[in-house]
Amino acid sequence: MKIIKYIKSKDGHTVKFLQQTKDGHIIETGYYNLDEHILCISTQIGCRMSCICCATALPVDTSKKSFIRNLTANEIVSEVKNTLRPINKKDLKSKKILFSYFGMGEPFLNYKNVIKSVKILTRLFPNSRITLCTTGIKPDLIKKLAHEKINTLLKLQLSLQAPTDILRKKILPRAGKIKPALDALKYFSLTRKTPTKVVYVLIKNINDSKKCALQLVKLLKKYPFTVKLSNLNEIRNLKPSGEEKFKMFEKILSSNGIRTCRFVSDGTDINAGCGQLRRHFYGEQCSLKT
Repeated sequence: MKIIKYIKSKDGHTVKFLQQTKDGHIIETGYYNLDEHILCISTQIGCRMSCICCATALPVDTSKKSFIRNLTANEIVSEVKNTLRPINKKDLKSKKILFSYFGMGEPFLNYKNVIKSVKILTRLFPNSRITLCTTGIKPDLIKKLAHEKINTLLKLQLSLQAPTDILRKKILPRAGKIKPALDALKYFSLTRKTPTKVVYVLIKNINDSKKCALQLVKLLKKYPFTVKLSNLNEIRNLKPSGEEKFKMFEKILSSNGIRTCRFVSDGTDINAGCGQLRRHFYGEQCSLKT
């Protein structure tokens, strides 16, 4: 794996790295220099999930393929090392590192390599923590993750995006049923004694109605989760919800005892926000200048 290009955001906090595998494919990694070093790690070349609020599965070349293959554990580790290499060693020691498996791909469809890479990275960078994000496609592996021997703080987030299976299938067409995913998330939370979040991206006129908010209350009231209300980074013809919708969701959820928090992506000016990382193709040689 080698870096062939990097792009800096206007605010200077975000850098997007384009990295090339030995077989010529290009993945993207996001680096966010905030209160801690945050790396948004890709685990696959492309993605099988085809979520409408994410660009990763969109074909970008004449092959029309949305998914190429899984990254190996060594490739994932190399991806991280490459991204951290330009950072001053003193700065690395002064800040904690969050390895966030929120990049390209569904981590639980590459479980073996992801867990192997997690174990290697936590040995290499003991001043770090790990967060995995999943659509919940493999509830059995979420439960298995709860018992993995990983010597760092390990967190999990579920990409929910809808309060009902019917609506969720329209937004996350291959994610599977909601209840098995929520039950597995609860099992993980209780087993590892760590708080967990469900991510809810508000999409204008699709999942941001008062009815959806009330359905979300009914769905989550018995679960010990925080709802992470997130803005949509525009893709296809979808539009983000306005501020009034966020406030409505916050009011309805909090008045029913459900904790909420907000999330807004950094690096959207360079397409490094959540859902914006994607596979790229730059000709047969895949060559770019830094």
